Amino acid sequence: MQRRHRGHEESWLLSYADLITNLLLFFVVLLSAANLSKGKMQQIAKSISGEESPESLESIQRKIDQEIAAKHLQDMVHSTLTEDGLEVRLDSGVVFDVGKADIKPEVEPVLMSMLQVLGPYSKKYNFAVEGHTDSTPLVNGSVYRTNWELSSARAIVVRQRLEESGVDRSRIRVEGYADTRPLPESELAGLKPEERNAKLRRVVVRIY
Repeated sequence: MQRRHRGHEESWLLSYADLITNLLLFFVVLLSAANLSKGKMQQIAKSISGEESPESLESIQRKIDQEIAAKHLQDMVHSTLTEDGLEVRLDSGVVFDVGKADIKPEVEPVLMSMLQVLGPYSKKYNFAVEGHTDSTPLVNGSVYRTNWELSSARAIVVRQRLEESGVDRSRIRVEGYADTRPLPESELAGLKPEERNAKLRRVVVRIY
């Protein structure tokens, strides 16, 4: 009788241990899902369903790349899909004059046509506009005293163009980083100093 009672206790303890293990696994899955970016979640959903949503980041990137090719903007705009979302990188040397935040008049029409592709997607996605510079100090007499001000001003101008293109203003945030967030060395390897600096000067529109 005592032996049967002990077996019952062991069975109960095993069931309890299984329950705790399953709960721990459940919380691990929840934590992992919370740390996944929207772009990564979409990739997982796409792989499960076998289909691509017309509003997926991959679909948006394809439309942007088509616009880049149609308008011959390869020297000005590049798109990359990352774990943090879709990154549309604008070359500041092509878009802006040196030390200024006004978009060049000859660039504005084609830039606007490209940004208008993004307008319909602000109902679903958020947008971050990031201004970046190289580490070269601005010369005396510049409109902006520091690269912090210049990178922020350029990001603000692109934000304004996004809003004019139909992106909901409440979905946009603006960030100026100056030279504090350079590109990975893998993208700069083998470049001359002036080529490196030109690549570092950029405004990034991140859709996430």
